Amino acid sequence: MKFSQRHKYIFVEVVCFLYILLFVYAALSKLLDFQNFQTQLGQSPLLSAFTSYISFGVLLMEIMISILLGIPRFRLTALFLAVGLMTMFTAYIIIILNYSSFIPCSCGGILEKLGWHEHLVFNCVFILLGASAILLLNHGKRTLWVLFTTNITAIGILIVLFFTSEDIMARENPFIRRFDQYAIKKIDQTSLQNPSFYMAGSDNGKIYLGNFAAPLQIQVFDTVLKNKKQYTIQLDRDDFPFRSAEVKIHTPYFYLYDGMVPVIYKGKISDWKAEVIYNGKHFFTKAAVIDTNRIAIRGQQKNTGENLMGTLYFNNNVSIKYNPDILEKQIDGIFDTDGTFEYSNGLKRFVYTYYYRNQYIVTDDKLDVYYRGNTIDTTTKAKLKVIKIKLSGDTKLGAPPYMVNKNTAVCNNLLFVNSSLKGRFESEEVWDQASVIDVYDISKNEYVSSFYIYNIGKSKMKYFLVTDSNLYAISGQVLQRFSLGNTIKKAIKK
Repeated sequence: MKFSQRHKYIFVEVVCFLYILLFVYAALSKLLDFQNFQTQLGQSPLLSAFTSYISFGVLLMEIMISILLGIPRFRLTALFLAVGLMTMFTAYIIIILNYSSFIPCSCGGILEKLGWHEHLVFNCVFILLGASAILLLNHGKRTLWVLFTTNITAIGILIVLFFTSEDIMARENPFIRRFDQYAIKKIDQTSLQNPSFYMAGSDNGKIYLGNFAAPLQIQVFDTVLKNKKQYTIQLDRDDFPFRSAEVKIHTPYFYLYDGMVPVIYKGKISDWKAEVIYNGKHFFTKAAVIDTNRIAIRGQQKNTGENLMGTLYFNNNVSIKYNPDILEKQIDGIFDTDGTFEYSNGLKRFVYTYYYRNQYIVTDDKLDVYYRGNTIDTTTKAKLKVIKIKLSGDTKLGAPPYMVNKNTAVCNNLLFVNSSLKGRFESEEVWDQASVIDVYDISKNEYVSSFYIYNIGKSKMKYFLVTDSNLYAISGQVLQRFSLGNTIKKAIKK
């Protein structure tokens, strides 16, 4: 069946009109809510690193093509560009569905009710319409070659952008988070008696909570938070002036320590009876159990008070070995080197994450530095106002600190960081309602993804713990359980 000239003219006009309608509507939608468009593009698992360029580029292309389609002289060129752009959109969806680390929500597109597969069909229809209009306007081998080249070039550009963006996001992230909406799913929650509970540890299908207000009280939950038991630790000596006692679980043992005394107790979980294994002269402010004979600590240098890392050995005699090269001073060596301290039993690695700068340090179990990694924010230097009190000689903060990383947890090779800073293209409204967790693979020194944990009422998440299959979080007086999504589970090395 052959088209008459009139039918060809009508078909081409209709196709051009549909493309103009599509691109004008798309451009207006982006312009009216440009910040949201950039936010959604920034959270794409494919092109996050180029959000600024692509957001403006796509908008300008849609407007330019719409104008050219309305001018008969440039109509053929405009159709080539339109088909090329739709091919890029289609290739983007195919990569999302088949090769992306996770599949984001398809909401926010020009047809918000459509899912990814429906968008794919919609795009393919427009590509066929555009290609048909081109061939009706100028049928020939050269036209077919140009059409083929246009589509291959469009796909090639997107693939190059994808791989380049992946590398930038993993290693040189410009503070653009990649949000994985399927990273966690809330399953259950249970109430706590007061807001003084913290995560003491987990093992053998149990979650252990300590209590700063009642240091000898331990609450034990099963992994689904249905069964709860409470225990009281019995000490062989209780005549110490405790100031900041804390409990850590290292199955089958538990450790209760207070670095300001300093004293360390050790006992078995089976009976919750503890005896003193250390009461020496080395004060400490952080501790992490390596094994039954070693505990890593963060102490202070005698003369300067600056923080430094070391290891307490419990063999025949108690001894200590310091490594002063781990923490790097920027301002005072005290506040600027403050941070969290985690130990990965799976990797036999320590991770020290600074509170006030974008760096974490990975060491082996002897505290020899493996490498220094960076969180995705851009705060390379701690922003602190430190003052020295002349009369007492004490060092204090003269203003509220600029917090970067609030808290951390480690599960095998993954480091989970509760960040305090809003990234680029992120909603201020969501930040008021949730806490953000950034995930890093410390075996590769790479950023993986991010996700939100929403507040309980006005209470933000304060403490959290991650196991192979769940994340547990304490917000106010509520303990929550979230199941880990497949993307996080697959990233965890067993």
